[in-house]
Amino acid sequence: MHGDQNTLEHIVHMLAPKASENAIDIGCGGGHMSAALAQWVRELVAVDVTPQMLIQTGLLAREKGLSNVVGCVADARNLPFAPEIFDLVTCRIVLHHVPRVGEAIAEMGRVLKVGGRLLIQDILGIENPFARAYMDEIEVLRDPSHVKDYNSLEWNSFLTEAKLGVIRREVLPGSYRLKDWTSRSGASKENYDLIVRKLEDMPENVRGDLKARFVDGDWTIPMRYILVFAGKTRERADIPSRI
Repeated sequence: MHGDQNTLEHIVHMLAPKASENAIDIGCGGGHMSAALAQWVRELVAVDVTPQMLIQTGLLAREKGLSNVVGCVADARNLPFAPEIFDLVTCRIVLHHVPRVGEAIAEMGRVLKVGGRLLIQDILGIENPFARAYMDEIEVLRDPSHVKDYNSLEWNSFLTEAKLGVIRREVLPGSYRLKDWTSRSGASKENYDLIVRKLEDMPENVRGDLKARFVDGDWTIPMRYILVFAGKTRERADIPSRI
């Protein structure tokens, strides 16, 4: 999902970047979003809390011949930038790792210019609280940095509190094959076995909403992603935020 070219091209199309604009990609990871957007703007600041991720982003930028990508080590909840200096803000598949995620979205709103555009992509949590809590337990076994999958009401609340107005919202379907998914995160054999046991022993109030299936010798776990395109007006509150 991080490097899916169709999704990246769709996001760039939604943002409609201009050559005169400055952009920031928060939680840049391996740099897929940063590289896709940087070719269309004047300068892109790639932000990540992990220096090694900025090295990967820099390598990808050089590979693509991009000289306008600047790296910055920073926490998404405390960005070292003045208010309203970026025309475009992106944050993809990061926020389920961030404690106090509302603070991070408020920071995005703070650094976004009036008239600027913001794009968030992240996991859309299951509405059934039992199924979502069960999935969060699986996610933590797979990757201990996972905090929580947020549902529609929570995303609405974060955006409303940041006074960002939703312009467009989409839900993208996806799925993971358990063996590959846990391998990529470096999950231990013990944790893999615990996940398998949880999938085999799903209670009835979870099974129907989690929809995990055992197919061809491996578990398939459905995943939904929310894609939110939002804007900032002078009042920062005159567009209703509803997902």
